[in-house]
Amino acid sequence: MAEESVKVAVRVRPFNSREKARSAQLIIGMQGATTTIKNPAAPNEDPRKFNFDHSYWSHDGFEEDADGYLKPVSPRYADQKLVFNDLGNGVLKNAWEGYNCSLFAYGQTGSGKSYSVVGYGANKGSVSKVLP
Repeated sequence: MAEESVKVAVRVRPFNSREKARSAQLIIGMQGATTTIKNPAAPNEDPRKFNFDHSYWSHDGFEEDADGYLKPVSPRYADQKLVFNDLGNGVLKNAWEGYNCSLFAYGQTGSGKSYSVVGYGANKGSVSKVLP
């Protein structure tokens, strides 16, 4: 039987060089399937909470191995394998069973959509893991 629900996942990426140069402040938090956002203008306010099927922390907690793969060094870090196992496997299974299915990535330019879906180098994304 096909998995019949829409799954919604969010992923936070590491700061890029521009954000590091500007000493960007991390305002995102993740605990389980809950993502929190702090208002940097009001640091004493409680963060806003949002619940998703998956909240993937990929901001830190990894190191690059000899092959270039970004492997977890913290149980909190969500690598490409985890994202594929949680999301890509179900899409692939449903497709092989003859169901129409889709993997949709949405977000700002530079937010990490292509990395999560296609990946690069040894860090293959969900689509790249399915295709030769």
